Amino acid sequence: MRFKPFHLIILAGFLYGGAVTAQPSKPSFTSIELQPTVAYLNHAGGPRRMVRMLFHGGKDYTQGKLLLSFNGLQDSVQLPADTAGRAVYEIALPGVPVQKDVQLSVQLSSNGQQYTARCIVSPTREWKVYVMPHSHVDVGYTNVQAKVLSIHMNNIDEAINIAARTATYPEGARFKWSTEAIWVVEHYLAAADADKQRRFWDAVKKGWINLDGGYGNINTSATSPAQLMHMFYTGTQLAKEHGITVQSMFQGDVPGATWGLSSQTDITGIKYFLSAPNASDRIGSADQWRDKPFYWRSPSGGQKLLFWQCSPYSIGYSIKGNKIPNFFTIDDPKPYYTGHPSDNFLNPFLFNYLDKLQQKDFPYNMTLLTWAMSDNAPIDPELPDAVKAWNERYASPHLVITSAHDFLQDVEAAYKDQLPVISGDYTEFWTDGLASGARETAITRNASDRLQQAGAIWALRGKTGYPAADFDTAWKDVIMFNEHTWGAHNSVSHPEDPKAISQWAYKQAFALNAEKNTNALLTKSETGETAITNAIDVYNTLNQPRTELVVIPASQSASGDLVKDNQGHKIPSQRLSTGELAFLVQQLPPFSKQRFTIQQGNAYVSSRANVTGNHLQNGIYTVELDAQTGNITRLQKAGNPANLADSAGLNQYSYLPGDSAEKVQYATQASIRIKEKGPLVVSLLVSSPAPGANSLQREIKLVAGIDRVELINTVDKKAIRQKESVHFVFPFHIPDAQVRYSIPWGSITAEADQLPNTNRNWYTVQRWVDVSNKDMGITWSSPDAPLFEIGRYPTAGLLGGLHNSTLWRSFTEQQPTIASWVMNNLWHTNFRASQEGPVTFRYYLQAHKAYDAYAANLYGLANHQPLIAARATGPAQEALFFTIQCPGVYVENINPARNGKGVMLQLVNTADAPAAVTLAPHNGAAALRVWQSNLQEEDLTEMKTAFNLPAKGVLMIHVATN
Repeated sequence: MRFKPFHLIILAGFLYGGAVTAQPSKPSFTSIELQPTVAYLNHAGGPRRMVRMLFHGGKDYTQGKLLLSFNGLQDSVQLPADTAGRAVYEIALPGVPVQKDVQLSVQLSSNGQQYTARCIVSPTREWKVYVMPHSHVDVGYTNVQAKVLSIHMNNIDEAINIAARTATYPEGARFKWSTEAIWVVEHYLAAADADKQRRFWDAVKKGWINLDGGYGNINTSATSPAQLMHMFYTGTQLAKEHGITVQSMFQGDVPGATWGLSSQTDITGIKYFLSAPNASDRIGSADQWRDKPFYWRSPSGGQKLLFWQCSPYSIGYSIKGNKIPNFFTIDDPKPYYTGHPSDNFLNPFLFNYLDKLQQKDFPYNMTLLTWAMSDNAPIDPELPDAVKAWNERYASPHLVITSAHDFLQDVEAAYKDQLPVISGDYTEFWTDGLASGARETAITRNASDRLQQAGAIWALRGKTGYPAADFDTAWKDVIMFNEHTWGAHNSVSHPEDPKAISQWAYKQAFALNAEKNTNALLTKSETGETAITNAIDVYNTLNQPRTELVVIPASQSASGDLVKDNQGHKIPSQRLSTGELAFLVQQLPPFSKQRFTIQQGNAYVSSRANVTGNHLQNGIYTVELDAQTGNITRLQKAGNPANLADSAGLNQYSYLPGDSAEKVQYATQASIRIKEKGPLVVSLLVSSPAPGANSLQREIKLVAGIDRVELINTVDKKAIRQKESVHFVFPFHIPDAQVRYSIPWGSITAEADQLPNTNRNWYTVQRWVDVSNKDMGITWSSPDAPLFEIGRYPTAGLLGGLHNSTLWRSFTEQQPTIASWVMNNLWHTNFRASQEGPVTFRYYLQAHKAYDAYAANLYGLANHQPLIAARATGPAQEALFFTIQCPGVYVENINPARNGKGVMLQLVNTADAPAAVTLAPHNGAAALRVWQSNLQEEDLTEMKTAFNLPAKGVLMIHVATN
């Protein structure tokens, strides 16, 4: 995607053995220049240092004699006539490798003239350069997805043929192919007959085909922990079924990745990560990480991932791919044979590249270049012959055709003790595009949460027949919506192009299918025997007692407004203005279900919330709205006299036309009315005309006795193709605040926990953002909107490719203003040119004293996984067969084991110290057995039912009964 040329200076003319087109009638050269290189030629039975002699003013056509003086040695070389003309001549220097700077002097006699030149030759190492052939997998972009997939599947067949043809080539020149995305492999195998499948797996076992674990090139910062695990499930499962192990991931194009990847290495088995990002499009200063490998240490310090960011994946395109037919020039490209494999190869690019590495004191003697002809390109069938010819000519750099796994395994074997160990988040750059499809992004985030809840309900009910394959399908849809390709290369310039429309429809279907399949699985998890009338079952899918509001449709509550629990106790309830019935569930135990009956009678009232004019109060919070703007200008919690809202007000709608902060527009002329009058639920509905939208509605809601402020914002967006951004801004009044937020498998403090040269203009949140000082703070959560900024509009002006732009921030100043970046169309390609229609963004606020990581995570989980109300079936009470006591530790995910024996769950310690975890049978159930496990649900090590989880640790366990 966004295949940008990697800028090279390639001298025209003679590239060893290459064809040339100059004619003798053209001007002859007028001067020469010597260019030292890091290379060694195979010459006279051994390696000889190479210097390139460049001809200026024209080419050299006649025979000549070259006299060399170097390091106390003299040599002479006869240059034969060349009717085509040469622009470069490669000189093999006499003698052994130098150990210090030495001057080379040459005198060329040609055409009756003498030309002299000098240069300094510095010591150099012997280099090994790995070349990884692949085709970058964009799910779309260059063409409709079906055609893209066909190219990648055909590449696998071509690769096997080329590998078989070159199996007897010298080692290093034997062909290997990296499929890049398991999405391709799964579709290939599904379409293949038995013989073709056997041929494929035989090629994998021979090392001809390499499997990296990732399902696609995913925006990992946007994925939940469960998604991040399932991103590797299909690949590792396929490998396990065929007796091989997948340990590597490759990510092309996408600049940045979540720190959470290092936290799950023990779970996924992925220990190597090769990144080959885009060359320049919207990457900030991420290129500073090129060729700076490190062990990426997890927040716990107990796991690490070997990470190497190599050169941009577009080098092959810049050198060769743009000179042969590709998707820019033909609709259906095929593998292309030029007949001259060594033309448009790595000479002289590689010499210059390695020289720059050496000047930077690069401490290793190996690096890697990927070799792709373009996005979704056919294979380069000539690469093995180009490598073979190269290695015959050059002793160094020696080329090795490789895979991500083999390269990083060799790096580790050679430099394990020298590699730095680094902690921090490689904050991702390309997640801003999520806001170009705000509705579908919200749908997918909610589907992911509900999918976890469906698995949890299946587990706590102890239901048999867990449909693991159906869950896998739903997870793939969720993951593929977070794949980095959203649409066509011309999605912005030509949004009405039928191919652009088709590609967005394909992408959108991942979100819609995820929603449909997840809802079906959730319904299936809740079903049982015949439904019981006038009764509702409420499920708690988290490991924490819950007191929360539940809302059920009018059609399921027609019998009355009175709600009782299964002990016959009255429960606070209220008939809402929508006709729905709301009731308050109190202290519902962890991982359990309880039944509530709906009966004829008036709603029961215990405590009251109040609403008058533009004020709300529920015994915990007092909220006041500005009559003109509808913003929250007063947010006060009982026991704290401070107003936590800045004077400008919270929940401000702001619109940046042209994405210009100077032209920012706000929603005004608010009309405020009471929507819910209490006594259990009170809310104010703010309706406003809003720039960029047909309408804006903001509902501010409180529930009596509940420690939460709920905001429901609905934007009915106009379709506008001019550049724009939409925010909801929350300027909190919290002096000296720090901003922390949740990432997969943990949380970080903005700036302090970020790697340098990563994104600081915006952030991607999992479940919560916390703004707090040493005494007080706010935890802010949105299930629908993942992007936020710290401060006002650090994304303003981020238009187009932004190559080397000064707008990229290198430091985040801590401040208590959070701007939820809900919509934009700032990209110049791939993402949507505009969006329209109603989209709802929910926000939840909770004020607190000093920051508490455990409390923040529980709050975020509760907002993303609310209590689930369903038609009553089965027993009146159900619960997980064991309890989990683990202060400071939360259960990230739970679902039935695939083998039908017990459950699988992942635990996360939020504390900076080890935490005790105790598992106990529930209500006299059979004794428990516990194993440390992994993504493939293998029982690795049996554990006791009481154990310690390391500080910031992540652990996957299998729990079953004897």
